[in-house]
Amino acid sequence: MPPINAQRPIFSKVGNISELVNMTEQEREIYNISLDSYRTNLSVMRNERAEGRAEGRAEGLAEGRAEGLVEGRAVGRAEGREEKAFEMARAMLQDGESIEKIMRYTKLSREQIEDL
Repeated sequence: MPPINAQRPIFSKVGNISELVNMTEQEREIYNISLDSYRTNLSVMRNERAEGRAEGRAEGLAEGRAEGLVEGRAVGRAEGREEKAFEMARAMLQDGESIEKIMRYTKLSREQIEDL
């Protein structure tokens, strides 16, 4: 036989059942309405939590992607454009173009071109 502490949930459940059996029709109807309301509210709360978590994950993912775009791609694109300008300036210098002309087409400064 299990100890008395382990039996308490069983006695509690039996007590609840005996209360239900002894209810009048009107009390049982009110109880069922109350139980339905409780279960509906519980279901709504669970769904709201799940939707909130999903929404939070989506926002976090979008923010992460945006940061990656801003920090990664934007910086990478700017570096790529600058490297392309340097390549063009080197080629123009090799072809004997003037520094002023190279500055105009590449948007590089005089110092940047002279360092090449």
